[in-house]
Amino acid sequence: MDNLLLSTSGKMVHIDFGFILGKDPKLFPPPMKISLEMVQAMGGMESNDFRKFRGYCFTVFNTLRKSANLILNLISLMTDSNVQDIRDDPDKAVMKVQENFQLQKTDEEAIQYFREQINFSVSALFPQVFDAVHKWAQYWRK
Repeated sequence: MDNLLLSTSGKMVHIDFGFILGKDPKLFPPPMKISLEMVQAMGGMESNDFRKFRGYCFTVFNTLRKSANLILNLISLMTDSNVQDIRDDPDKAVMKVQENFQLQKTDEEAIQYFREQINFSVSALFPQVFDAVHKWAQYWRK
């Protein structure tokens, strides 16, 4: 299976390179793959668990931004790899990741940007419609 990594502790991790590089096959994909159901499982938008989740997201985002040059260089070095989304258009792949890092923003502005991305992703209409159609199709397959 593509996009699976195995950690040193033996855990499998799913890495969706296509999504990270802006090549989601769905129409109008949200900026993040976080659904309303995920937020509800954390206790809702106003819960302590969701606030903690967002805090972790903000910390990770700003930490990754500090290493953006390294990450962008590593993606550039992967042009001959078997990662099709990088190999097919390496310049676009690097530009998409660079755009997502929002390097022109301060840490505080980046947190606000990320907060908006989370909120938009949770409330995005098209993913909810596609999820409903998918659930409906799965129901009728049984």
